[in-house]
Amino acid sequence: LFLFESAGIILLVAMIGAIVLTHREGRSHRGHQDIAKQNARRPQDERRCPGLSVRVLLGVDDVSAEVPTEPAARKAAIAKLEQACSGEGQRCDVVALYGGALQHRYRYAEYQDVRLAMAPEEVAASFGGDDDNFHYPRFAFDLALLRAYDRAGQPVRPANWLRAAAKLTRGEPVFTVGHPGRTERLLAVSQLEALRDAVLPLEIETLADEQALLRRYASTSAEAARQAMAPLAGVENRLKALRGQLPALHDADVMQAKRALESRLQAGGPLGALKVAARAAAAQQKLYRELYTQRPQGRSLLETALHLAALRDEAKRPESEQLDDYRGNRRSALLERLQAQEAVYPALERERLAGFMRRAAQRLGAEHPFVRTLLGSEASPEAAARALVDATRLGEQVQRKRWLTADPNTAIDDPLLARAVALQALRRPLLAQYEAEVLQPMRAVAPTLARERWQLLGDGEAPDATGTLRLSHGRTAEVLAGGLRQPWKTTLGGLLVRADAFEQQPPHRLSARLSQLRGQLPAATALNFISDNDIIGGNSGSPVVNARGELVGLAFDGNIDSLPGRFHYDGRVNRTVSVHIDAIFLALERLYPATHLAREMREGTPR
Repeated sequence: LFLFESAGIILLVAMIGAIVLTHREGRSHRGHQDIAKQNARRPQDERRCPGLSVRVLLGVDDVSAEVPTEPAARKAAIAKLEQACSGEGQRCDVVALYGGALQHRYRYAEYQDVRLAMAPEEVAASFGGDDDNFHYPRFAFDLALLRAYDRAGQPVRPANWLRAAAKLTRGEPVFTVGHPGRTERLLAVSQLEALRDAVLPLEIETLADEQALLRRYASTSAEAARQAMAPLAGVENRLKALRGQLPALHDADVMQAKRALESRLQAGGPLGALKVAARAAAAQQKLYRELYTQRPQGRSLLETALHLAALRDEAKRPESEQLDDYRGNRRSALLERLQAQEAVYPALERERLAGFMRRAAQRLGAEHPFVRTLLGSEASPEAAARALVDATRLGEQVQRKRWLTADPNTAIDDPLLARAVALQALRRPLLAQYEAEVLQPMRAVAPTLARERWQLLGDGEAPDATGTLRLSHGRTAEVLAGGLRQPWKTTLGGLLVRADAFEQQPPHRLSARLSQLRGQLPAATALNFISDNDIIGGNSGSPVVNARGELVGLAFDGNIDSLPGRFHYDGRVNRTVSVHIDAIFLALERLYPATHLAREMREGTPR
């Protein structure tokens, strides 16, 4: 049984070992309201989740000595190392740690058959919506249960799994074990300044515009609201995260501490490396606005078309000359995603594409070659978006597969793909320039900077998160919020009070099951809890275990003070928010009764 935080893409399961859940389709399971269908009463009722796969970490190899720093040779060496141990049911990724000072190869078993066993209603999983997101106290049943099946169609039966704990207490040591996506605590000051002055403000501006667009679309009908729910949730989550991260880079104390450490590093000798980092950061500030403006919304039809066009173009080049995003395992993951079944809503696609076109014209100017090509001969973004979306067939899985297997020289009969081919020809030089002037120089000097850090600080400083396995230790701990002492746990009774205080208005409305059973459930049941573990985006779904290795909860969020954790960690106020083990069993045994799943989690009883 796999514990899975319903808004996230990473999970750790009832196994001893790390699990990465890859969401190739990119669509959330939130929004399902038919509880009878999504909570399997019998094993044969578990429904396959298109586009999902699970990777189980088997081992890690240090391959640092086999990866050169020269860009072309580095690409070729990494591709060879990944291919050497990838095969039937196994995948390997080479991961850079400490900015590239170490190169480790992670070996995974991979399962493509993942099925939904249980999920709560969306309103129970995301109670409070964007209002409560990244805040505490929280009152969410934010979990789901998935099961992995092997190639023979049989459930994966691990030799080891996490047993459930009987209780959890205040101040108890706890550990989160999962796959934090990305931190940037080891960047040079010049790079942090580029993020502060160029990158984050532009991304915030774009996301705010997209949020307004999606909210306008959602307000037109109930069906439009359903279609916009998943992309809007993703946009709002990212927007709130970035707005919480940016102030850390404007915090004089934080930046002064970064500069002080860098001064100590300069005394150690890597002055040349820091100058390279500064040049790369200057190039990032110069290039990022145009580059980011040419990047369409994630999971949109235009993004799909641009990926297809890029794969078509990069296939004609030697692997050592291909763009990073379209070679090796990144290419393999992209191919899987593009071939997955997904829902496409033409009206929503037209709105989002027109919005992208308007932003591009505003930022780059109407005469910019990218903008002229994007709009074509149409008089307005709305007309251009309608013409392209109505004519394309890239929303159909069979058509995407056709273009992925077609000869790169095949004539194109899809207007959106044809437009994307022309756009990619304009984008590629900029993408290559960004790699050459920003990414590759930093990879080259990162080992030097990392070595100096080691000599100065030893190995007590963790490498930045890379989406790979990490264990964070902490304790359940209260926190002050706005000067008000907040308890280390919340209860079901608190959820009911909060819903009633908001007069059951969305997003603080009780789910149908909670409304039906509220008088029959023990109000003192622990629902969510906080701890001072150090997590970041990507940790959603990580199990939280006690000192005996027993499962006590499931991490799904942080508080507002955790958002600067991308750049630094402050244990005084940074908190991880988790679903309590008691809430998990209340959901399984009383709310959505799935007692066979509860028994399996408690006892490891085979189905």
